[in-house]
Formats: sequence, structure tokens, C-alpha cells
Amino acid sequence: MRTNPRLRLAINVIVGILLGIFISQMLSGCSDDLPLAPAPSAGIAGEALTAPAPTTATASVTAPATVTTSVVSDTMPLPQTKERYHLSWDGKLEGDATRSLSCKETQCRYETHASVVGLASLSEISDFQWAHGQVEFQRYERTLQLLFKQVARIEKQADGSIRSERRGKVYQYAGKPGLVDILNIEVQLRADRLANRAPKASYPLADSKGISAISLHREADETLTVAGKARHSEVYVRQDGKRKTTLWLDPAQAFLPLQIIHQDGAETYRMVWLGDAAK
Repeated sequence: MRTNPRLRLAINVIVGILLGIFISQMLSGCSDDLPLAPAPSAGIAGEALTAPAPTTATASVTAPATVTTSVVSDTMPLPQTKERYHLSWDGKLEGDATRSLSCKETQCRYETHASVVGLASLSEISDFQWAHGQVEFQRYERTLQLLFKQVARIEKQADGSIRSERRGKVYQYAGKPGLVDILNIEVQLRADRLANRAPKASYPLADSKGISAISLHREADETLTVAGKARHSEVYVRQDGKRKTTLWLDPAQAFLPLQIIHQDGAETYRMVWLGDAAK
């Protein structure tokens, strides 16, 4: 039986809207409500994933290694590369993504571009200063292209305050030392681990309506099979409010994310590394 063209178009529009709303919630540092992160010492219970896993993961029998402090530098220690990822939404919708880091002296940009062909696309950009071994928040922007373009911005002003714009509303609030956004916290984590430093248990997060807390803790190491090879990875969980993100980082590649899973209730968004986009 042939599907009515109008019915097929309506279904695609509805699916696209749902996907766009979900992706914007999963990847955005611009939430409508300020999340309340748990205390840094509190553990976060793992949630079962309903989506079929494109990788094979087995828990390591060794506990996380003890880390030590080291000398910091104003030179960005991470490789400046562009990486390819496969993305899936609850195992039902598939797409592609790229993630890249670039720096000119101490001025850096970390960005993600993801899309499901014919339905939606999402871009996130974090501009920050790298100084004394730390990210210094400057600007975060998210652009969601669905039926129409939606842009959200969070930006540090000359006086140190933070100004945000989202859905036609403008917010302004006082800044805070050590402020991060939802993207550059990953750069900080990777740089800390590359320098054999233990990451902080929590960070102040620049959000749309103010500063909220985002927690970070390490779990047992695992081995993932990605890009045709078994790879040892360190596993970290970050959480802000209801949003939980698990990252599998490869110590052999400057702690490059091999897999990223965002969870919000029953919904799951997954990105799996495919390789260097330049190769």
C-alpha cells in the first residue's frame, strides 16, 4: 500500500520537531530551568540504556589510577584536530557529526556540528581563553536548524558580567572565577588528565538564566571497540540537573572522546568516534 505523500510529510515534520527539541535539550548549556547538581561527593547511579550499543564495552578489573599534580602552561596541550562521529537517537534516527578544537596562541574554539539529514541540524561553539592551565569562559553559542533557525548565546561582557539571549529573552548576571560552559568543560577535563591532574569534582556552569553547578566524577575504566579496534578508555560522568553525560576518553589519543552518551530520563543520545576527519 502506498503512503499518502501528505501523511508522509506530516510524519517527517513531527519526528523532526521531536528530534530537534530533544537534541537542543541534550547538548545545550542553555536550559530553561537552573539545574541543581548533586553534591560532588555523591555518586550517580548508572542508568540502563535502551538503545542498541554500536560498541562493545567491558569494565576494566583495575581501579582508576591515582593522579598527581604537575606544572601548568599557557600553551594548549591538546591536539588541534577535527574528528568524525556517528550519532544516534534512541537507536531510531541516525546521523553524522564533527567535533573540532582550534587555537591561535591562547585564544581557542571548540565546536560540534551534528545533523540528521532532512530533519535537523545543531551547531555548538565555545570560544575561550586558555591561561595557566585553565579554560576562561568567553562565549557559547548554539544554533538549532529545524523548521526555522533558533539561536542561543551566552557571552562574557567587558565588565565581567554574563549576558545571555534565548527565545527573545535577555538575561544578565554576575560572572564567577572558574566559569565553564557545557563544551569547554570537556577541554578542561582532557587537559587535566593529559597533565596527570585530577579534575575538579564540580564547576560553575554558565547557563541561560544564571550560574548553576555541574558535577564530574570518574567511574571504572572500560575497553571499547570503536573504529575497528579495541581501545582502553577512562570513563567520566558529568551531571547538571536531570541531564547526565558519560564520556569514554582515550589516554592514547590525548583523552579524545571515543563515545559520548547524553541521557535525559528515558531518552538517549549517543555519539561514537569514527576517526580523524582529515584522514
